[in-house]
Parts: sequence; structure tokens; C-alpha cells
Amino acid sequence: MTAQEREATILRLQPVVRRIALAESRRIPRVELDDLISDGYLGLIVAVDTYEPERGMSLDRYARRKILYAMLDGVRRNDCASQLARRVLKSAETDRYSFAVRVGRMPSRRELEQRHPRLRYAQRSAQLRQPLSIDAAMPIDALVPLDWDADPASMVCAVETRAAVRKALGRLPARHRELLGLYYGGSRLEDLAQRFTLTKQRVAQLRDHALKTVRRQVAAS
Repeated sequence: MTAQEREATILRLQPVVRRIALAESRRIPRVELDDLISDGYLGLIVAVDTYEPERGMSLDRYARRKILYAMLDGVRRNDCASQLARRVLKSAETDRYSFAVRVGRMPSRRELEQRHPRLRYAQRSAQLRQPLSIDAAMPIDALVPLDWDADPASMVCAVETRAAVRKALGRLPARHRELLGLYYGGSRLEDLAQRFTLTKQRVAQLRDHALKTVRRQVAAS
């Protein structure tokens, strides 16, 4: 590949970097789009310079893989928490929604810590070492306490709404409850389709139907 061909290839694949960065910025919390794009460009250059057509993979596919890997490496490099802490947090979050599906309520903090002994350490590691930003939301544990001078009627209404949602979820078929729990626990439609042996379109239909049922029952309560 000549220098002119190399430059033309990089220019042609530049829009791919932005598309992947936009997708990953929606999936990964507290990550800057510009950082993803910067790391992605480095991955694109590496892909063009190391591409070997005799391996049988197209350049576009190889570049997409290298771009994504470069972005994920950048995210890991800038993450203040250890990989162990992140694994513990992810496992606890998945378990939290699975527990809610099985039992019909969210687990308490103590119940989660009993099931995941390193959870408190992982949360402190992720929050205390996370630099604050004027553009990002505050960590959940650092939020201002509830306003006890707020309208009591609004507070009661919020409590009643949560109770109605829990009741409506309890009336759903077990399969629909499990699907919603996994979906809002972070599972993608592709993962759910494989788990339930359905198409992505059918999973989306079941999800929408379950949500409509919950909303209808909450509105009628």
C-alpha cells in the first residue's frame, strides 16, 4: 500500500470511528465521546498499518475490531477503579435484577452485601477514586438528601406509584418479569433472544407488551 493509498483508506474509514464511538458512549457510563474518538483514530491507523489481506478478513471488518479494542483499552486505562471492582459491581447489578424477578422486590443493601462480600469495597473504590466533573451527575451516594419540606401529597403519590408498579410487575407472567428484569439489568436484545430462543423482534414485542401491561395497570390503580 502506497502512502497515498494509506491516507485515502484512513480518510474513508474515519466515519466508522465516530459511529462506533457514539454507540459505545451510550453503552459505557461516564465516558467522553472525544476520548473515544481519539483512541479510535489511533486504532484505525494501527489497523491500516498492520492489515494482512492473506488472513482472509476484510480491511473494513479488521479496522472496526481494532477501533473498538483501542477505545475499550482507553476506557480501561482511564478507569480509576480496578478490574476486580468493576467485575464485582457488574455481577451485583445483574444479581440485583435477577433477585427482583425471582422474589418480586429489590434486594436490600445488606442482602446484596451478603451475596457479594466485596461489594462495599468495590463501590468505595469506584466512587472515591472517581474525579468529580461539573458536567457529569454526582455519584448516587453523594446526592443531596430528600427535601423534607416538599409537598407531602407528592411524596405519598410517589410511594403509591412505586407500590402500584411492584404490584403490576407481580401480576406479569414469570417469563415477562424475567425478561424485563434482565433487560433493565443491562442485557441486550441479542442476549435475550439467545437466552429465550427467540428472534430480536419477538423479544422487543414481548418487552413492549409487558411494559404496556404494567403502565395500564398502574394507570387503573
